[in-house]
Amino acid sequence: MKVKTYTFDDIRKGMDVIKEQFGPDTIIMDIKQNSHNGNGWTKKGCEISIAVENDPAATMETDLGEIRKKTEAIWSDAARYLTERLVSIETDMLLDRLKAYPMPLKILHDRLVRAGLDRHVTMSLLSEVFAEIGSIAENSTKALFFTRTKLGKRISLCDIMAAEEPLLIIGPAGSGKTETAKKLARLMDDRDLHPSIIAFDPVRRGTYEELRVFSEQTAIPFQFATGIEDLRRKAREGSGKKLIDVTGHLTYQGEVVDSFRDMKKIVVFPAGTRDETMEHYLNIMDGTAIAGLIFTKLDEEERLGHLCNSILRLSRPIAALTRGVGTGDIVIPDLETFGRILIEGKAW
Repeated sequence: MKVKTYTFDDIRKGMDVIKEQFGPDTIIMDIKQNSHNGNGWTKKGCEISIAVENDPAATMETDLGEIRKKTEAIWSDAARYLTERLVSIETDMLLDRLKAYPMPLKILHDRLVRAGLDRHVTMSLLSEVFAEIGSIAENSTKALFFTRTKLGKRISLCDIMAAEEPLLIIGPAGSGKTETAKKLARLMDDRDLHPSIIAFDPVRRGTYEELRVFSEQTAIPFQFATGIEDLRRKAREGSGKKLIDVTGHLTYQGEVVDSFRDMKKIVVFPAGTRDETMEHYLNIMDGTAIAGLIFTKLDEEERLGHLCNSILRLSRPIAALTRGVGTGDIVIPDLETFGRILIEGKAW
């Protein structure tokens, strides 16, 4: 029950209105006479307060709100229970399936899952191995070889070591593009590809001094470009393998990739980057014919199974992997690289 107050010009007329609208049995809580000051004159009036039942519409809305809350809570609990139950059933099925596998495959399963590889991917991988080699999987060495090879075949690779082919290195700010350019240049120099680095940044010369020192220490040529035409001219000059280190500013990266559509483009991501972040960046660069990905800072990750999960989900070719600060801390992956990372804990 609530109290409502109405204002009338006259008590008698007000009471008549109250009885007509709310009935003769309406409970009168208070009657107060007052005066309203107008423009130089006084007008008497009254306020009549009555007790009324709660608004049926408001009550119904409140009740419906409570019902909705309870219903959603029930559905949420049911969904959580079903999810947990399905996961439990699935886990039991996978364990039962694993019982039929030779011991070396069981050991590989435990290693891969502990390394962070998705369990569905792990079981699918071992299932392929067991289906192909059968009892040969009793041999640990052969089981390891076939597992590494099967995993490697699921990951496409990008060849960036072709001579005379320039390489455009892009990626989010802080992803390690400049360090990657230096490591690639050192590796290519060891393979007699005659690399040179061109750094592009129209705003500031943030990497200039770092790359100048690197050039003096390694005798690998280095140039700096501040405009598209300047970059185009320097990319055409001379011979050898040119590595173009582009600023992390997205606007300028967009201008560069639009101006060099025929050049091979490599995107650099830190190994710990979330899938959503990578997909967002790749969507922004959609249509730029990205040739492959390089993942950096592998040494900062406790486990690398999540990286393999990301690589498999993204379905993009992999060009290289890096770790540490040394210019030699880079590997060009082959079919067995990711197996070595996950199973043996090493790639170098």
